[in-house]
Amino acid sequence: MGDAFCTLAGDVAYWDGYSQWYKLWFEHNNYHDEVLETLMEMVKPGWKVLDIGAGNGVLSLPLCAIGCEVSALEPSAGMRKLLNKEAYRRGIDWIRVDNRRWEEFHDFSAEFNLIIACNSLHLMPLGTGHSLKKIFSLKSKNIFVVSEIPLENSKRQILFDDYTRAFTKKKAIESSFAYHSIAEAIEHWSYKNRRAPGPCEEREIKTKLIWKHNHFWMQDMASVHMYWWTRHAEHEA
Repeated sequence: MGDAFCTLAGDVAYWDGYSQWYKLWFEHNNYHDEVLETLMEMVKPGWKVLDIGAGNGVLSLPLCAIGCEVSALEPSAGMRKLLNKEAYRRGIDWIRVDNRRWEEFHDFSAEFNLIIACNSLHLMPLGTGHSLKKIFSLKSKNIFVVSEIPLENSKRQILFDDYTRAFTKKKAIESSFAYHSIAEAIEHWSYKNRRAPGPCEEREIKTKLIWKHNHFWMQDMASVHMYWWTRHAEHEA
């Protein structure tokens, strides 16, 4: 993931427009399956959960379905539209959708059993290290972070005395895009780069596309890191 994309992707307005591409990507791969499997092995029904950067609700809605009380923090109107549409489709009307950015969240008196941040911390103006520090300051009983950028690469060391890291998992997960036409693939490239591709770039896009299952595929793999922390019992009230 390039620096230019990360800079753009940190802009809420970017995600308002990108939501159509996210929907296309989400509908044609199983990226979150192993993340959800890991999450569901740890969560208990009835937990109070804060999902930071909830996107289309890919983690929030399954948690609601097992009886968790979920606050989904998602500042992008485009992504919230996807979330609300999927919640309606599933008949879930008890999710709390919050349109604040993480930088604007100051409910330090709130008590959560679990705070989730899935591929969202590196996009925040606070930066990964400061965003994590803010998460830990909320004193949630459990914290689950998913990132394609290893947290060990953060400039700030992630050490908190009242928490134990229960596990770290690293998975190679397919993150391919499927397009209905070559023109759609070029349009996607143009949105990400904020300009039309030049002749050489357009040829490169076409060269990389593979036809299968009645779609043009841009194949990609992601190295996904999953971290779980649990707060020490002696620090609980």
